[in-house]
Amino acid sequence: MRSLKKFVYWFVLPVVALLIILILFGRQWVFSYLSPPENFVLADAPAAPDYNNAYFWVAHPDKSDTSDLVPTTLDISDDLADKTVDVFFVHSTGFVGPGGWNSTMQIENSESQSIEYMLSSMASIFNGCCNIYAPHYREANIQSFMPEKFEPGTQALELAYQDVAAAFDYYLQHFNQGRPFILVGHSQGTTHALRLLEEKVDNTPLFQQLVAAYVVGYWLPKDKFSRGFEQITPCIEASQTGCIVSYDTYGQDGQLDTKVPHWYKTGWESSELEDGSTKPTLCVNPLSWTDTLVKVGKTAHLGAMPVEFKRTPVNMLLANNPGFVFQELPALTNELTWAKCSEDGMLEVMQQADNAFSNHLSQPNKSYHILDYSLFYGNIRQNAIQRVSQFMLTNNVSQSE
Repeated sequence: MRSLKKFVYWFVLPVVALLIILILFGRQWVFSYLSPPENFVLADAPAAPDYNNAYFWVAHPDKSDTSDLVPTTLDISDDLADKTVDVFFVHSTGFVGPGGWNSTMQIENSESQSIEYMLSSMASIFNGCCNIYAPHYREANIQSFMPEKFEPGTQALELAYQDVAAAFDYYLQHFNQGRPFILVGHSQGTTHALRLLEEKVDNTPLFQQLVAAYVVGYWLPKDKFSRGFEQITPCIEASQTGCIVSYDTYGQDGQLDTKVPHWYKTGWESSELEDGSTKPTLCVNPLSWTDTLVKVGKTAHLGAMPVEFKRTPVNMLLANNPGFVFQELPALTNELTWAKCSEDGMLEVMQQADNAFSNHLSQPNKSYHILDYSLFYGNIRQNAIQRVSQFMLTNNVSQSE
């Protein structure tokens, strides 16, 4: 009886109280509760990660992690037996608050459950071709991307990028050993991966090791190829290397996000232009691997993976990790959708209904943001193998080297 009373006191009553508060005060209270401080103060930032410590690698070839999993029933006969290429994976935003501007990277935090989801639904795509390295970093709070918080938000993004850059430098010095690599990012991870490409890879000797970059889910402005990149170009063919794949997925009649920050060598800028329009963005269709506006039918779709997101709103509000670890991945769903790049750079897909993916389309702008990778799991997996094989052939590199 005493243990039951403790359970009621420590678990049931706080949850009930939280639900009552939500009912009484609604979204405004939640937003205020999760919001970081008004100003970014560097002295208040969490301690920096030490990439000599295995804890700060959420995926690593020497660790057993969710990025190692393969969907059930998937034919892996095309997987490369000798993985002589690496993937450097920069995960998306999991930190939604409460707390400061940057994550403390503690395993007890709710964002740790989000990282588990990202490794399973995104990073695992690349285990058919590559060794996967993914750093834990002081990711910026999700509110860093809000237009009204541009200044402190971009300061938080700067801190996050310093960690990612340090992890990439550590990877190059201690793990890479001159091997070819693929750079992969999603959402906030794409923001940082793009900057890595521009600052450390483009127009440097390291470019010769770049197989490709899959930088998805962050509205890549086309002017980055005139104001930033000198060697790196958009991928417009399935076997092209040294290039960038980027797209943002929306249901039919969706509305492209605007007013998000982008880093340039001259500083941070909003994607919104002075006249209120949005900068044209890059869209590479993952069903055809071209940037054309041609609609590609469902027969080209090689499989989506319906991974269930295990973090609940209560987990986020209480900032706790439910601790779910994926033991296996479900089978892929083939021929699920067509895909078409729109004139404004949005990747439009068939609106999903009554299936494992339909509950993700609840946002007013019909964004499928969380599904950018998993919706095209089979196509990306096959394409990564294709680009690696082409890179090895073009550069006369043996798969066994």
